[in-house]
Amino acid sequence: MKLRPGTVIQGIEETLRDRIAPLLADQPFAANDLRMALSLLAIVRLGRDDEVSLKVEENRRLREIFTEAAGSVGDPGLAGRLREAGASSDPGLGIGELDAETGRLRKLLVELHDLVDRRDDEQAKDISQSIWRALRDIEMPRAARA
Repeated sequence: MKLRPGTVIQGIEETLRDRIAPLLADQPFAANDLRMALSLLAIVRLGRDDEVSLKVEENRRLREIFTEAAGSVGDPGLAGRLREAGASSDPGLGIGELDAETGRLRKLLVELHDLVDRRDDEQAKDISQSIWRALRDIEMPRAARA
C-alpha cells in the first residue's frame, strides 16, 4: 500500500471510529468531540482530491471577470491592473502557490466589487452580477462536501 494523504486520513478515521469510539461509550463529552473530529477528517479527506482543480478553476473564473470588466471600470489604474491580472497565470500547482495567487486575485476582486457597488449604471450592475454568479459557482462544489 502506498501512503498517500487521503489513505493516511482514512486510516486515522477508521482507527478512531473502530478502536477509540467504543472506549468512549460512557464519556459523552469525549465521544461528541471524537465525532466532530471524525467529521472534520472526512471533510478534509473528501476535499483534498479536487482541491487543486477547484483553486485553478476559481482563479480562471476571476481572471475572466477581470478581463471582461477592465474596459468598463472607468479608472485607468484599476483597468490596467485588471487587464494584467486577467492575463496572468497560476505560478504553479502547489496548494501554497495557488492559495497565494487566489488571495491576490480575490483582493483585486474586492476592489473591483467595491467600485461597481458605488456606481449606479448598467455596466456596473452587470459586473456585480457576474461577480456574484462567479462566487456562487466557485463555492457550490465546496459546499456540497461540508
